[in-house]
Amino acid sequence: NGIDNRPIIPYHEKKSISTERTFQTDTIDVKQLKIILSRMVSKLGFELRNSQRLTSCITIKIRYTDFNTFTTQKRISYTANDKTLVNYAYQLFEKLYQRRQLIRLVGVKMSSLVNGNYQINLFDDTMKEIRLLEQMDKIKKRFGTKAVLKARELPELEFWKL
Repeated sequence: NGIDNRPIIPYHEKKSISTERTFQTDTIDVKQLKIILSRMVSKLGFELRNSQRLTSCITIKIRYTDFNTFTTQKRISYTANDKTLVNYAYQLFEKLYQRRQLIRLVGVKMSSLVNGNYQINLFDDTMKEIRLLEQMDKIKKRFGTKAVLKARELPELEFWKL
């Protein structure tokens, strides 16, 4: 009769990962927006490396105060390196943010995911950077994703302005 009492366990691999942030008060502070983008990219990069995945497409999303939403994406070579991904995110943000209007939401999406480990780029990566990324990932796995941040992800503090 074709009866099977085993539970159905659906399986599908993630095709993309993303994060976005809606602000309580709309902002035009480009420095703060770039700090937030950097944190988002680092979070997603850690998630990629932790699940041994690579991305080949990055998308930036902006929603203005009038609810007009714009996105732009770029195909890139497969990577999970924060430095590379942050640079692409900044490029896309600069390309997309043309209206100089208050922003309500900003988001980052990484798609075209494949299984694999990060391949070191002979010309762009140094062993010092790779080891730093590995050690930061170990700390994040043990103490949580907010346990360690790069300096570019820290908010600008008043006493730094001399």
